[in-house]
Amino acid sequence: MPIRRREMHKKLIHGARGMTLLEIMVVITLLGLVAATIGVAVLGQLEQGQIDATRNQAYELAKSIELYKLQNGVYPSTGQGLSALVSPPKGKPLVDRVPQAPWGGEFIFLVPGQMNTAKFDVRSKGPDGAEGTEDDVGNWPKE
Repeated sequence: MPIRRREMHKKLIHGARGMTLLEIMVVITLLGLVAATIGVAVLGQLEQGQIDATRNQAYELAKSIELYKLQNGVYPSTGQGLSALVSPPKGKPLVDRVPQAPWGGEFIFLVPGQMNTAKFDVRSKGPDGAEGTEDDVGNWPKE
C-alpha cells in the first residue's frame, strides 16, 4: 500500500500544471478593467454628491438671508456678502460661520441675482472653480 500512495502522490505533483504568463496577464488585465469601471462609477457618484450637498448649502444660506431680511428690513448688499449672516447689524448671528463649497471655494452672494433676478443668488463656482460657467451650483432650480 505505501508504494501505491507514493505513485499517486508523484502523479499529482508531476501532473499539476501552473498558469502561464499569458494567462496571468489576461487575469490581471480583466481585473484592471473591472477596477477601472467601478472607479469611474464611484467618482461620478462622488461628484454628484458634492453638487447635491452644495445646492443644499446654498438653499440653507438663502433661508438665512430671508431671516436677515425679516430682522433688518432689507437684504444684505453684495458688498456685505454672506458675512452679514455671521455679524448682522441687529439681532443674533444667523449662522456660526459661512460654509465653504466641497471644492474649497467660498459661496458668492449677488443682489439682484443673475438666476433669481427678483431676489438674490447664493452660488458656488462649481467643480471647475470658474465663476459664471455652466457648472455653477446655487439656490435656483436644476435645469
